[in-house]
Amino acid sequence: MFEKGKSYTCEEIHAAVGGNKHSYLPRYKGRVVAACLRPDLNPDAPDVILCNSCPAERAAGEQLADQDGAIPVFLKDGAGSWKYQGLFRVAESETHPDACAPHAARSAWTRGQIKRVLRMERQS
Repeated sequence: MFEKGKSYTCEEIHAAVGGNKHSYLPRYKGRVVAACLRPDLNPDAPDVILCNSCPAERAAGEQLADQDGAIPVFLKDGAGSWKYQGLFRVAESETHPDACAPHAARSAWTRGQIKRVLRMERQS
């Protein structure tokens, strides 16, 4: 569906997988279908996804932690451009504030904004 290392527009990504174009963890038919991550908010991406306290994004992070299978992961690499990193699945999910704090310190999030850390495992 996507070519590793190639950049795609938001419209191309969502035309292929569906979901809300304004979410970094878009959902479609009850599943998280992709991760579209900004390096300033997710400095360890694609290996780690930080989930914030916004109710919709917090719910998406919980849903991704509980679902099976891999999702395509993209990193922002310019205005309206997202570079495909490959397929990843959740290997571990942590919600304890002490686990979240070191990641928040390296990102544009504050300690209190990070509610979940998803450690990802490359599938392709």
